[in-house]
Amino acid sequence: MIDEIDGQILNLLQENGRLSNAAIAEQVGLTTSTVFDRIKRLEKRGVIQRYVAVVDPVALGKPITAFVRLVVGADEDYSISKRQFAETCLAEPEVLECHTVAGEDCYVLKVRVANTAQLEALIERLRSQAMVTRTITNIVLSTFKEEIKVTVIPDHHAGA
Repeated sequence: MIDEIDGQILNLLQENGRLSNAAIAEQVGLTTSTVFDRIKRLEKRGVIQRYVAVVDPVALGKPITAFVRLVVGADEDYSISKRQFAETCLAEPEVLECHTVAGEDCYVLKVRVANTAQLEALIERLRSQAMVTRTITNIVLSTFKEEIKVTVIPDHHAGA
């Protein structure tokens, strides 16, 4: 369970992963060593998975974001098709996210590319997989909210 202090620490780290333990301690009202211990516990439990730099994709020459919805045909062994498609996604650097979804589609991918020619080539590579039967692509025109953090709301019943 995440208590209120751990929630505050997680929210601060998600806002700025380079905050020092001393700066966090000052904001949550604990000692630096206590904050250090709490962060280490959160890392050990897998709550904190990694620390990353958030970069501007436009500055890196990847201004186009698209969502690609895919339907994968039923194979004799769906688990093999699923594994093969996962391997395909993992091998594609333009694929930022790949989600298995319920409903009409099987997967939703978030991709970033430099131009529509790269997007078309990526979609063709995805379609070339024997198990992909349909793709629907939505190109993002503008983005007004894109978060990479999860707001942590502690379980107030954890101590009860």
